[in-house]
Amino acid sequence: MLSPRVKARKRLRQLRRGLPEPDFVSHLNITPMMDMMTILIVFFLKSFSVSSENVSLSDDLMLPRSSALVKTHEAVKVTITRRAILVEDTQVAAVKKGEVDASIKRDGPSSFLINPLLDLLQKHATRLKTLERRGRGRFEGEVVIVSDQTVPYRLLSEVLYTAGQAEFAKYRLMVLKSS
Repeated sequence: MLSPRVKARKRLRQLRRGLPEPDFVSHLNITPMMDMMTILIVFFLKSFSVSSENVSLSDDLMLPRSSALVKTHEAVKVTITRRAILVEDTQVAAVKKGEVDASIKRDGPSSFLINPLLDLLQKHATRLKTLERRGRGRFEGEVVIVSDQTVPYRLLSEVLYTAGQAEFAKYRLMVLKSS
């Protein structure tokens, strides 16, 4: 009589003989890998194209020239043209003769605070702080000011003051590099 251990080994040998040989991969299908690489390339190109350095110039917006060598980096973009103030290409206030309407300022014509600009910048600050809490970036409190070269200093001061009230204390002025 055979012991249970010997019976188990005998049964195991029988099972091994009855199994077919494992299939080996004779070729590699790279189509899914190429699809993945294409998607990554499109994503990186799209991310690269939305940098804050992309500014379309027009008759309404001509940047001043400078010999500065500092490069810009990602920040909330505030554009001041001859006709409007925009935040990230969303118009917040109309500009007439270098001034915004006194009715949209907090304390009338002598005020430096532009209410619609403050509201939109506070929304951007809240969004950026939320992203920071989720570990996706850092809230630096920085804006890039893209201003027409003919904008009066008073209007530029009003925009900078309003940005400061919305917790954007750092700013950079965008200029054209002179040749």
